[in-house]
Amino acid sequence: MAGERSKAGRRGPVLVVDDDVALRSELAEFLERMGYTVLVASDGNEALEKAQAAHPSVVVMDVGMPQLDGLRAAEILTLLRHTEQVVLMSGVPEQIAAAAERQGIAALLLTKPIDLEALLRIVDSLTLTRRPAAAGT
Repeated sequence: MAGERSKAGRRGPVLVVDDDVALRSELAEFLERMGYTVLVASDGNEALEKAQAAHPSVVVMDVGMPQLDGLRAAEILTLLRHTEQVVLMSGVPEQIAAAAERQGIAALLLTKPIDLEALLRIVDSLTLTRRPAAAGT
């Protein structure tokens, strides 16, 4: 079962960022049940603060948020190297993909409504393949 995954090889926590409280909670609870340590933030500014402190392996972030949107926050997180990977969520991924490319943001995209199994596959692939060099490689 997926919930019985080993935590071997996993690095920092996963940061889930969305201004929709219900979706943020659903994603965080799901990832926690799958064995991840999860942090949450409600907007881009809070995401920057939490990422600076925790250096999450993956940030899963909504694009459309008040104050600091997900694209700009992803750009800053990437430039400051506060995370290894960003996964952007949007109901209109084609527009977001084009905007992210124009801004030089390397991010994976998830379409809303979020398929939890697809989210898990992405987070698993991003966290399990990034092992510290000192871990015997």
